[in-house]
Amino acid sequence: MRLAGKVALVTGASSGIGAAIAAELGREGACVTVNYFRHAAGAEAVVREIEAAGQSAFGVRADVRLNGEVRRMFEQHLERFGRLDILVNNAGDMIRRMPTAETPEEIWRDAIDLNLSSTFFCCQAAIAPMLKQHWGRIVNISSVGARTGGGAGAIPYHAAKGAMLTLTKGLAKELATHAITVNTVAPGIIETELHDRHTAPAALAEWIRTLIPMQRAGQPIEIAKAVAFLASEDAAYITGVTLDVNGGMVMC
Repeated sequence: MRLAGKVALVTGASSGIGAAIAAELGREGACVTVNYFRHAAGAEAVVREIEAAGQSAFGVRADVRLNGEVRRMFEQHLERFGRLDILVNNAGDMIRRMPTAETPEEIWRDAIDLNLSSTFFCCQAAIAPMLKQHWGRIVNISSVGARTGGGAGAIPYHAAKGAMLTLTKGLAKELATHAITVNTVAPGIIETELHDRHTAPAALAEWIRTLIPMQRAGQPIEIAKAVAFLASEDAAYITGVTLDVNGGMVMC
């Protein structure tokens, strides 16, 4: 219960890694706002899981690509809980794999807006309540591809995830004197429906065999536990870092 008495908001939390993060923060004692866009039933299931752990939670629909909807979501969160201690920027998607020369402008803009602009807007909205209480934790979810350039056909996604590392460092410097830490978790190959949708089974098996020293994909809970650590007082002197959780796939 390292997060007892804390209040968190997790974006893209209706499935996969985001759902695991929201549930783990609840098990660690935090009340949680569960953001979703399309998957209301998934968000409701996560809310029930957090409530079963004894904490308060509720779901908020918002398209985090849009600053106006982000602001509305934060208003709803503060009306419900009155404070914000932990923000986890998890919302993101590869959109579509395709060669760069064939990538239309809308795919580029969608990838940047969903994976990078959403993080910027949410960080902006979180600053005021965190400054008010002189304490906060922001954890951004990037990707191993931010280090390596990623697999073929996903440059817009990995460009956005790479820029997130720079955003994290800059914001960490800006907020360091206010007891607000800003860090990134960069997952490797994690077994989720979203990842499987963008990766052929044969390619995934080959990646696991040849690229990951542990020779297995990660699980969403392994990302969630890393986030819970960075959100806790145990990580009070850690800011501006990227924590790689990838089974040894990339060592920086």
